[in-house]
Amino acid sequence: MMEAFRMDIPVSLTVPTPGVADPRAGATRTLSPTERWYWIADQLSTNNCAARVRVEGELSMTALRGALGALQARHPLLRQAITAELSGVDPRFVPTDNPIPLREVVLARPDDARWADELDGTELAHPLDWRSGPLARAVVVSQPGQVHDLIISAPHCVADGTTVLALLRQWVRLTAEPPPAGQPVPSGSVLPPEARFPARHRETSVELPDLPTGGADPGAVERDVTRLAPERFVPFDRRRTRLLHRFLAGDALEGLALACRREGVSMHGVLAAAMVSAVARDLGAPTSASFAIGSPVDFRDELDPPVSEDEIGSFVSALPSVVRYRPDDLWSMARSVNREIRERRERGEHFLPPRLLAERGPAGVADSGPFVRFMEEHGPFNVFISNMGRFDFPDTLGAWRLSGAQVVGGISVIGYFAAVACTSQGQLSWNFLYVDEAISLARAERLADASMAAVLAAASTA
Repeated sequence: MMEAFRMDIPVSLTVPTPGVADPRAGATRTLSPTERWYWIADQLSTNNCAARVRVEGELSMTALRGALGALQARHPLLRQAITAELSGVDPRFVPTDNPIPLREVVLARPDDARWADELDGTELAHPLDWRSGPLARAVVVSQPGQVHDLIISAPHCVADGTTVLALLRQWVRLTAEPPPAGQPVPSGSVLPPEARFPARHRETSVELPDLPTGGADPGAVERDVTRLAPERFVPFDRRRTRLLHRFLAGDALEGLALACRREGVSMHGVLAAAMVSAVARDLGAPTSASFAIGSPVDFRDELDPPVSEDEIGSFVSALPSVVRYRPDDLWSMARSVNREIRERRERGEHFLPPRLLAERGPAGVADSGPFVRFMEEHGPFNVFISNMGRFDFPDTLGAWRLSGAQVVGGISVIGYFAAVACTSQGQLSWNFLYVDEAISLARAERLADASMAAVLAAASTA
């Protein structure tokens, strides 16, 4: 998240393309600067992305395992582990023969919330074993009545929310329609996102700050911006992301969508504005106080060549928006979010973080302290929302009924309160996330419920 820095020192920076000797399956390469940063963050505090869908119908573990094998065959990055020097630097992808592990949870009685418990208690809490690989794992929660919740997870260094949703969709389809034995399968790329940046963003002149030393103030962008204060400081290596599931469906979702169209704002804008409003109310902030919220934006369509949502990788970059709190005008706040994201994208700011990470990012966990502390104290936001938008996930597949497709992601060390939203199968899943102990459960529930109330109230009065 190097876009945190106010940039003071002009330098000309050319980003080297991470070593890719051969884009074929089995090739190895160094992690790109962004991948390396996510890998480091994951070692401090779990940094996974995970997607879930409910399947109602007959399923067998044999078919699910076979489909995972076919999925792994499609994607070289699912056949990789990560190795590093003994000092914990110079991480590289290396091939592994290990299959994607599939864990089965069988319930004796119905429990509609168990899938959320699995996400909260396992997928967001425990990192994948990147040393042995592969860089994905799966779980199926089965309960009486042929009801199954399928979950797939991957570390953020190789996946974003769209990636894990797409992997989940492919897994379900391959389970329903296994490919014929011996049929050639398409093979994805192992190229890092940076290698496919538009030419004008591969070499650029940017300005970088000095990291603070001896308590010096680097003059970061948080001036005059109110931040969400934790209830207590939790050491970076003890931070744990927790989950609160919320959703909108039916008339409530339709009403919100209609209101957004009438007001000329995106769904993302109003969700972000609602979270800012909830934080402001929680802090008792005065009208017109400024708050910053981060928005990871997807740049797949801007790459050269463009990347489909089925390709594995982390193709997002977070942009901050500074929003003035207007307790009686959520729509103006939403327009402000939309406008600032649009302007920052037009300037290409979402392509800056990898360049800055290449120059100033840590090499490993051992030297990450100053960088992580800088982000904690001077980063542009510690609240963010990642919105997948509308994601095409089937409602039916053969005799199966599918519902509740959604995604979550770990906060790790880059904030305190966040949300991941996804609209699919007639439902907007709005999953709120918070750092345990830094934010109490009661406070997190208050923030989540206030965010929900804000959008519903705005929709009813639009």
